Amino acid sequence: MIPETGGVSSSGDKRRVAAQIFLLGAASLYFELAVIRFTSAEVLYLGYFSNFILLSAFVGLALGFLAAKRAFDLGAAAPCSLVFLVALVLLSHFDAAVLRDRNGLFFFGNALGKSGIPGVVLLVVLFLVVSTLFAGIGQELGRAFARLAPLQAYTFDIAGSLLGIGFFTLQAAAWSGPAIWMITGTCFLTLGHLAAPGGAGRKTAAFAALGGACAALLVIAPEEANPTTWSMYQKLEYVSGPNTTPLVYANGVGHQFLSATAGLDHSYYALPYEYRARAHDSVDRVLIIGAGTGTDVAMALSKGAKSIDAVEIDPGIVAIGRAHHPDDPYADPRVTVHVDDGRAFLRNTDARYDLVIFALPDSLVRLSSLTNLRLESYLFTVEAFADARAHLADGGVLVLYNQYRWDWLRGRIAATLEHVFGRPPLQIQQGRITVFVAGASVDAPPIDPSGFEGLATDDWPHVYMQRRGIPWVYVGMIAMFLIVSVMGIAALAPPKTLRRPDGPFFFMGAAFLLLETKSISTFSLLFGTTWLVNSLTFGGILVSVLVANLMVRLVGPRARPLLFALLFGSLAVAYLAPPSALLAIASIPLRYGLTVLLVFAPIFFANLLFSSEFAGTSQSASAFGWNLLGAVAGGGLEYVGLVVGQRNLLVLAALAYALVAMSLARRARSGGGAATAAPAGA
Repeated sequence: MIPETGGVSSSGDKRRVAAQIFLLGAASLYFELAVIRFTSAEVLYLGYFSNFILLSAFVGLALGFLAAKRAFDLGAAAPCSLVFLVALVLLSHFDAAVLRDRNGLFFFGNALGKSGIPGVVLLVVLFLVVSTLFAGIGQELGRAFARLAPLQAYTFDIAGSLLGIGFFTLQAAAWSGPAIWMITGTCFLTLGHLAAPGGAGRKTAAFAALGGACAALLVIAPEEANPTTWSMYQKLEYVSGPNTTPLVYANGVGHQFLSATAGLDHSYYALPYEYRARAHDSVDRVLIIGAGTGTDVAMALSKGAKSIDAVEIDPGIVAIGRAHHPDDPYADPRVTVHVDDGRAFLRNTDARYDLVIFALPDSLVRLSSLTNLRLESYLFTVEAFADARAHLADGGVLVLYNQYRWDWLRGRIAATLEHVFGRPPLQIQQGRITVFVAGASVDAPPIDPSGFEGLATDDWPHVYMQRRGIPWVYVGMIAMFLIVSVMGIAALAPPKTLRRPDGPFFFMGAAFLLLETKSISTFSLLFGTTWLVNSLTFGGILVSVLVANLMVRLVGPRARPLLFALLFGSLAVAYLAPPSALLAIASIPLRYGLTVLLVFAPIFFANLLFSSEFAGTSQSASAFGWNLLGAVAGGGLEYVGLVVGQRNLLVLAALAYALVAMSLARRARSGGGAATAAPAGA
């Protein structure tokens, strides 16, 4: 059993320090999620830098932990940074435009915001502000860590993180908005400072309360010109006028029109039914993936469909359609609405359809702050089209329509459909909209599939990337993180910290973030790219960390060779049993059980290793700071998945853990003993 010794002797003080860590841990995780949601909704193109805000927070937390023993106080800077962040985001609103880099990756966002701030400058300023916000929290956490035994402190931090993610998940389910987020996060932060022994945190708590109140007022103050809903995915605005077609804006971009079918008989909405009518008298059963506010559903009803399954991932968009669509399609008894991920629905239904439509399924939302995937990424892979084909009735067709903006993108989709159906799809251009019709009965001329590299698959689902590669914007972002981290360590950490980095904890941080990224993408592929799957997966990771901590505290550290053997063995099994094998399992409970076993086994053994080493460190705040900096490095390595695919992230994680083993062996040879971090000075 690990002895519970620390920097405080009074049992009452220990309880207060434990409460402080618990509440500050909750504040840290909660603010990470809240800031990511808020900034990506208001600064649109930020939504496509998958882990920008998350890694900015990690940099700040790491620098705060490394500065824990310095005399200056960063705590008061956190609420000031929060207010400045909210004001900056609201004043620097960016209009929508389409950008593209040399790898074919595109995203929405303009080069210049309304406030006149260039996009690149705004990214740098956001990074500095977010880092400062979390540095204040990190320093207070680091000081509290040093007052308890390392593993005890870490256990309370993880428990607090679970509270933070639990609160945010429940509030997301209730469609809460930024004002609620600012108030809730500030409550955690204020209470965390007040819990400090001897009343040492009262002044900082007052600053936190004042800053949180100002931030909440800032997000409440702007008068919304249109009804606004914050669903669990995005900010939705309903815009209507006497002489305009009602429109839904998602994160500031025009996303869906609520059009009556009376004026759409010659539009792309009607084309699937015209094609189907050439060979069949009617379309009885229709599946619409990306049903949105219901225009596609209304068209199917007007064409005589007898049964329609309407699948839409965002319940906020469905609610707007129910309330405002002029044809009221969702009230028709022939329509069954499924609020679900389209790919998950295809896997879990036995129904067969005359017509399957992928109706404008392009989101403005990332799957997670840890991945480079969008909500619809797994809909355009070879495997996804094969799932759709398996649900077609005799003579049935799969139809896709959207603004596929470039020749290479249209070529990739056409080539993927031809690969799955064995014949080229019919391609119809109607203005900016391209319609693809694919099926066993489709007779169409060949399409030149050129200008792109490879088909999108479940392992490499980046349909919007022209070729494999790491875009220069991501390289620049990671370089900025690296430079600022080094400069921050030099300015804030004790002397000589840069000369004596804590290699084992650094590499463990990098490896573990890669494991987190891979686990979230795996669960999302197998069970849907929904907010609930994402939240439960992340919560499960934290529970795994907590269980590993408790095991080490109760029974003591395990031998390193055994832990490394279990870790590398579980990584090998996870690699050799790819998600495609799990997708073939029809039983959802069995699929879920095997997925949990394969995904969480490496995470659990990795946490046993971390907890065993962390229990013996004499400088817990510094060790944890280096671990967080390692997570930043892991966030950079995650972009390698754009080249090698999701599965090979496990190989990168294994290489990182090999570096952990080498670092520990080198430390043992040099007489360093257990995992001790760089010495902290004044």
